[in-house]
Amino acid sequence: MPKQVRLRRGTKAQHSTFTGADGELTCDTTKKVLVLHDGVTPGGKAVDGFVQLDPGNALAIQTIKSSVSIAGGDDNNLGFGVVKAAAFNDVTINETLALKRLRMLQEALLFASNTVLNFGTFSSKRITLTGDIAFSAVGAFYGSTMTVRITCDATLRNLNWPAGWKFVGAAAPASIAANKTALLQLWA
Repeated sequence: MPKQVRLRRGTKAQHSTFTGADGELTCDTTKKVLVLHDGVTPGGKAVDGFVQLDPGNALAIQTIKSSVSIAGGDDNNLGFGVVKAAAFNDVTINETLALKRLRMLQEALLFASNTVLNFGTFSSKRITLTGDIAFSAVGAFYGSTMTVRITCDATLRNLNWPAGWKFVGAAAPASIAANKTALLQLWA
């Protein structure tokens, strides 16, 4: 079994009066962080500049004072998604501004013959049809928008729409051809 290494440790109050050796690390048991000492400063400097994936409090504010690079996703899945309202450089992004300011994450919908489009989740969605489909929607409020990318498999598929939906410029499409993609834009 490997050797266990334990650092000196103490509460936040104990750290406030302790001056560790230059380069010494101790453990603050109150804040649950490491503390780096310089040999002169009482209390040292907490090594707490990391963003926690789960800080234990959904309202905890974590600040990043540098550039941020987020990698991930692919051609169909972006690497960054915002679920709740967010502020970017004093511009608040929420459900009503999502597509006006930022390219938002696209939600993949699982095919079902009766598919409900939820305005309360992501404003950009995609679905691949493997059968005929009937669409409906929930969570719409005045001014809300949604874009749905509909991809058809190798068979022509029939499309069914709610009676109250109005289509601009033409009648509602009754079907989508095999191996074709359509964009459906909804406005409430």
